[in-house]
Amino acid sequence: MLVGALRRLLTLFAAVSGATLLLSLAIGALGGEPIRRSIALGFYIVGSLLLLAGFFVGNRGVLRADTDPEAPGSFLFGFARKGVRPATASERKETVGVSLLVIGMGIGLLFLGVLADSGKTFV
Repeated sequence: MLVGALRRLLTLFAAVSGATLLLSLAIGALGGEPIRRSIALGFYIVGSLLLLAGFFVGNRGVLRADTDPEAPGSFLFGFARKGVRPATASERKETVGVSLLVIGMGIGLLFLGVLADSGKTFV
């Protein structure tokens, strides 16, 4: 079970980092920037955005909107709310898990950015 989860996690990380790499190379080529600089900036930007997203996902409150699927207008993004309810234990656990996943991927991408930008001195 853990081996399969690790394989899925590495596949997801490889897909996100590969897409970031290709996008940053394309944007860097259009802007005429050096390859190493484009890659590093791409990893920095996407990693920072993932850290920010993970922070906001993790800070979601303990209350959830209680929607009524049969109310008029509920087909419009679930805006037909009846009130609020406390989050279940599984919802809270999922929130923490998603937050850790997104923050971990952000840190990994920042690390790849540092590796791509290793031609600079940090003094």
